[in-house]
Amino acid sequence: MADANPTQVTLKNVRLSFPRLYTAEKSTPDSKPKYSAAFLIDPTSDEGKANLRNMVAAMKHACQEEWGNPEMYKTIKADRVCIADGNSQVNQETGEIYDGYHDMKAVKASSPENRRPVTVDRRRRPVTEQDEVFYGGCYVNAVVRVYTVKGKEKGGNGVFASLEAVQFFADGTAFGAGPIDVDSVFDDLDGDGESSGGFDDLGDDLDV
Repeated sequence: MADANPTQVTLKNVRLSFPRLYTAEKSTPDSKPKYSAAFLIDPTSDEGKANLRNMVAAMKHACQEEWGNPEMYKTIKADRVCIADGNSQVNQETGEIYDGYHDMKAVKASSPENRRPVTVDRRRRPVTEQDEVFYGGCYVNAVVRVYTVKGKEKGGNGVFASLEAVQFFADGTAFGAGPIDVDSVFDDLDGDGESSGGFDDLGDDLDV
């Protein structure tokens, strides 16, 4: 289904990174709390190319509306444009490219504290934080809206994306510590759950 709003884009089958979907957080001590996420796109895949075409088309439309120049985004500082080169996204502590970002494109989106993004599962049922569905490394569909800002009082010109909705698409390799697959780490235990022993059964030489 095509997006009727020319600045709205549905990103399909993109990898979720740094998800802050349920609690608005500050990116700096002086900034306002926001919900946010990054979506990693493989620029070599057919689906990735389509996602990027749609994002660029939305950016051009927004730039045309604001400045009368659809290519204006090319003149704006990279850190004030919603699409980033994954190879430029570096952990400031280690100096290394973030896990999963190598040779990818990253769409960064956020929304204010008073407008949490809609989160749903594959069947479009609402998902809460307690459901533990979303994690960095899973694949999602996401709806973002491109918008522009200008003026020195707002930090200069910028082309950003608001975070509107996220739909779980598929599991992926988690970045860092991901959710545990209990079927792979625990056995199915028989019985009523009563312990056959206690700490004393471990002996006196256990150093804790």
